Amino acid sequence: MDEKGLSQTALSDLLGLSKAAVSKWFKGKSFPRPQELLRLGKVLELGFMDLVQSVPAATEPLVAFRKRAGTVTKDEHTSRARDMGRLLAPVVSHLPFDSFVAPARLKDPQLDYAYIQKLVTKVRLELDLDPVKPIDFQNLIGKFNELQAVLVPVMWGKKSRHENALHIYLPDSKTTWVFLNLDSELHDFKFWMAHELGHVLSVSLLEKNEIEKAEDFADAFAGALLFPESAAAQAIGEYSRKKTDSSRIHSIVGVAKDYLISPFSVYRELQRYSEHHGLSLTPVKQPSLHAAISQFNKGYKTIREILFDDSLPSADHYMRISNETFDTPVFKALGDYVKATEIEPSVLSRMLDIPVLDARELKQALV
Repeated sequence: MDEKGLSQTALSDLLGLSKAAVSKWFKGKSFPRPQELLRLGKVLELGFMDLVQSVPAATEPLVAFRKRAGTVTKDEHTSRARDMGRLLAPVVSHLPFDSFVAPARLKDPQLDYAYIQKLVTKVRLELDLDPVKPIDFQNLIGKFNELQAVLVPVMWGKKSRHENALHIYLPDSKTTWVFLNLDSELHDFKFWMAHELGHVLSVSLLEKNEIEKAEDFADAFAGALLFPESAAAQAIGEYSRKKTDSSRIHSIVGVAKDYLISPFSVYRELQRYSEHHGLSLTPVKQPSLHAAISQFNKGYKTIREILFDDSLPSADHYMRISNETFDTPVFKALGDYVKATEIEPSVLSRMLDIPVLDARELKQALV
């Protein structure tokens, strides 16, 4: 601009934009849209490499999805999640974490049954839990905080979302952001939290781009943590004594209620236990099991309904209850960041993947 003798006013005239819009670029409050960037390049005679920073692969945000059954992760989903990670990067400096000490991670995560059971035994000891006691939400939340993983409770809806949980790891700062969809039934939400905890511990798999192994490990870890080998050993005896399909399913559902996890999780852990110990497990009919799971699900509200009494909360109420429930630093960090930069609601919208109207209300509550 200096070389061409252009002021901000002259530049805005050439671009056909308001002076206020261009001024926000210089203040770091917004960024040119693709078409605006293209016109900017033509006016200033700048090429693509002058305008677009090429980010080395090593610094790219690493993402993992906990998806609804049957959904497929497409490039657009991954691209959107990585964009969220890039926007979260400047918020890191506002987190209350020790920047000199990286949280512990597994050296070489394995899918072996014995390895995972040994790992969950260690985690349970760290949480001061006995081998068969059900895990509650506070146990999981405390472990996330210990590992410096930022929980981000969001209301994404049950039908329109691609994922029920989203994991974003920023290699530069070694920070983990875990988005948890509050529009999820209580027992499913518990499993997804445990699944995401598995990703936090096994981030090396994402770094090596072993995505399928990372998902399989997180699933196996979650199942074992919520319903460990000792619990499976107790439950399999009763299951084996049952003579009918309905009575076996009834025993699975009873255990699921005790542990506040899905009957499918119980059944899967019984299968894994049997496979590892060379036992023969009489299978149940899948249509009957799925019907029982559907009926089981009807007995539980979503986390959103529990926390907000079935109503749509204001942004301020949403933040206050989320802070109290999840003990997360995310809203304090976002508030400090918003106050320091005065970012537009559209940026906050992309950062959290929420509607702009919701982002506008959230920004007002943050400041």
